[in-house]
Amino acid sequence: MEDIVLVTVDSVRRDYADAFESLSDLSVQTGVTGSHYTRPSLASLISANYRGAITTEVVSPTIAEVLSDAGYTCLGYSPTPNTDSRFGFDRGFDDFDTFVEPGNRGSKLRQYLGSINALRWIYYKIYPPQAKSENRPRDYEVIERAIKEFNDAEGPRFLWVHLMETHRPYGVGEEGMSKQLDQKAFFKPDKLTDEEKTEIETKYADAIRRADENIDHLLSEIDSDPVLAVTADHGEGFGEEGFYFHQGHKRSIADFQTKVPVILDGVGVEGPMSLLDIPPTLVGKIGVDVPASWHGRNLLEDNSEYAVTIAPWHDTATVAFRDYEKTFVARDADVSFKQGDITADVERANVDQELEEQLQDLGYMDAG
Repeated sequence: MEDIVLVTVDSVRRDYADAFESLSDLSVQTGVTGSHYTRPSLASLISANYRGAITTEVVSPTIAEVLSDAGYTCLGYSPTPNTDSRFGFDRGFDDFDTFVEPGNRGSKLRQYLGSINALRWIYYKIYPPQAKSENRPRDYEVIERAIKEFNDAEGPRFLWVHLMETHRPYGVGEEGMSKQLDQKAFFKPDKLTDEEKTEIETKYADAIRRADENIDHLLSEIDSDPVLAVTADHGEGFGEEGFYFHQGHKRSIADFQTKVPVILDGVGVEGPMSLLDIPPTLVGKIGVDVPASWHGRNLLEDNSEYAVTIAPWHDTATVAFRDYEKTFVARDADVSFKQGDITADVERANVDQELEEQLQDLGYMDAG
C-alpha cells in the first residue's frame, strides 16, 4: 500500500495559498475547518468527527488508528500543547511527539482569572508570545525528526506533521513581529498604521513561505513518493472583524478564520470540502474501508455536500452550516451532539496546570 503524508500548517488563510511556492504545480482546493482554533479543529480533522470539535478532544477511531489496523506504521510530530496526548492526539501512532512536557493538574481559579481581559493584558505584557516561540523546536528540527523516523520505519507508513512557525508572532527573533507590534495589534488594532498592517501581513506571508520550504525539504528527503495532503487548522484575522490573529473567545466563523487551502497529490479530487473529508479520502485512496462513524466523505466516490464549523469556547459555541452556496449561523448557542447512543456537550476541558500554561503562552488564555 502507498505511504501517506499529511501536513497541517498553523493559521494559514485560503487567500495566502500562493505562498506555498514549491507546491504551485498542484491545484489548491478550498477547505472549511471543523473549528476556529487549533485544538478543536485538528481534533475534528484527525477524528473525521464533529464531536472532536465540540469536546475539543480526539474521538476514536482516528485516521492513525484506522491506518494502524491496516498495517501502517504511524508517526506524528506536532510541536504544540494543543495536540497533547491528554486530548487523545496520540491515538494510533507508533511514535508521537509534541515536544512539550506538561506537569501537574491545575486549578479552576487560574482558568477563571485568565478569562478576564485586564489580566489577559497583564499576562501578555509579562510573557508575550515571542518568548514562548523561542522555547519550541524550530519547524526545521521537527521536519528533520520526521524525515529520520519516516525513513527508518517499516512500510507502509503514515506521517502527520504540524508546523507551528506560521502561528503569531510568525517566526523566531527578527523573523517575526516585535513584541510591541504584536501587542498593539492584539489589544489596540484600531491604532495600527497602514505601514504596521503591511508589516504584519508581510511577516505572515514570509512565515508561510518558510513553512513551504520545510515541506519541500520533507518531500525531497523521505524515501517515498507518498499520497500527500497539505492543509491548515484554521485561518487568521487581519482586522476584518475588528481583531487581529485568531482569538478563541471570539468564536469567529468568518471566512478568513475557517476557509483554508487544501493541496492534494496522488488524490484526484476537486471542489470545496470540509477538512473532515480528508481522512476518508486518504483512507479510501488505499482501499481501506471508511469507518461508519466518520462524518467526512470519501471524495473519490462522492462530492462534499456541506461543511459544519463549530466554534466552542467555555460552555457555548457558534455554529456555521455551509452548503458551499449559503451559510447558516447560530451564534453563542448551547450545542449538543448526538450520534446513536453517544452524546456530547460543549464544555471546558480539564487540563494539567503546566499544559494549561503552555496553551496560554500560545494565546489561549482561558483554553482549559
